[in-house]
Amino acid sequence: MVRVRVDRVSKRFTLRRHRPDSIGQLLLHMLPSRRAPEPEPFWALRDVSFEVEQGRSLGVIGPNGAGKSTLLKILTRTMLPTSGTVEIHGRVSALIELGAGFHPDFTGRENILLNASILGIPRREILRKMDDIIEFSGIAPFIDTPVKYYSSGMQARLGFSVAIHVEPDILIVDEVLAVGDQAFAAQCMERIRAMQRQGVSILLVSHDLASIEALMHEAVWLDHGEVRARGAPREVVARYRGEAAAQSGAQAEPAPMSIPPVQPVELRVPATLGPGDPFVAEVVADNPSAEDRLVHVSVRILLAEGLEVARFVPTHAGGPLAVPPGRHTLALSSPPPAAWLPAGTYRVDATIFDAERHAAGVATAVAEFRVRGMDLGPVGGIPVAWTVR
Repeated sequence: MVRVRVDRVSKRFTLRRHRPDSIGQLLLHMLPSRRAPEPEPFWALRDVSFEVEQGRSLGVIGPNGAGKSTLLKILTRTMLPTSGTVEIHGRVSALIELGAGFHPDFTGRENILLNASILGIPRREILRKMDDIIEFSGIAPFIDTPVKYYSSGMQARLGFSVAIHVEPDILIVDEVLAVGDQAFAAQCMERIRAMQRQGVSILLVSHDLASIEALMHEAVWLDHGEVRARGAPREVVARYRGEAAAQSGAQAEPAPMSIPPVQPVELRVPATLGPGDPFVAEVVADNPSAEDRLVHVSVRILLAEGLEVARFVPTHAGGPLAVPPGRHTLALSSPPPAAWLPAGTYRVDATIFDAERHAAGVATAVAEFRVRGMDLGPVGGIPVAWTVR
């Protein structure tokens, strides 16, 4: 069942660059010689089309000014398209603007009731869920304080908590979650996964590309109001990152480099790991210079969906590695991962940095583990060792 259908939607605004702000200016603009320029049309969206089926999730990415917020306002019926059609089937819960639906002079508890009524939720039902909403938001000590005294993070917590507890068929979330702290963001991501399992359709707009890759089934890249790419999140995000890197490179003059950097050629990891097997990653790298090069190496372990669960950062080794001229293997070894990774299929990628920590390249591979994750920090983490052969 299709929950959201957007068919060739366009939105045009009118830009008036010379709007009179006094009677004198208005009279001047009535003179033939002082007539103001004609208003200019601005297309925030052009022929945007996509569908979101029941239980599926769509991520929308793009630079500022790409038309993402305009699209969300059209989806939530706070704005009408100039052309095209939008079909919504089911109850929609949206969090697209910080403080939207909140009255600053009402308390958090009163705003929960107000927000729920705007969403069409009966008072009896929201009172039954009141304790759960307050508990999830984590702002219980301030729930009877007027919202105008809340920080932006507290407003985001309360708004998201209300949005997910009204049992929507479709959840629409904007970048507003970025104002929350890391712990609450992780809590929200876990709730989004739970809602996906329950068959809720989700549309997420975010600049957090890792979250788009990890959580979404499909992604759409908007640029200047048009769809530049649509498909698997990893592929769309890769194209978007490539475009951003190309534009950044075109605008900034590259720094001179007399000696080519060490480049990864291949990343090798075991196909499977069982209890008692150490984790070993081998990065085959070329040093094309005639002398040793100092490098740092970072290895990440990610879920199959792209969410990072562990990282061996350069500081774990205590310092840079000296890579002689020619091709060599940089081997990482750690104790058996059965104690720090849950069962599942994982991806591994490795990045080589030069002595100044500038990325020199990336290699990728896939491995299977049956084990539980933790942040492998240099203090209190799992000891690792690097060697150069």
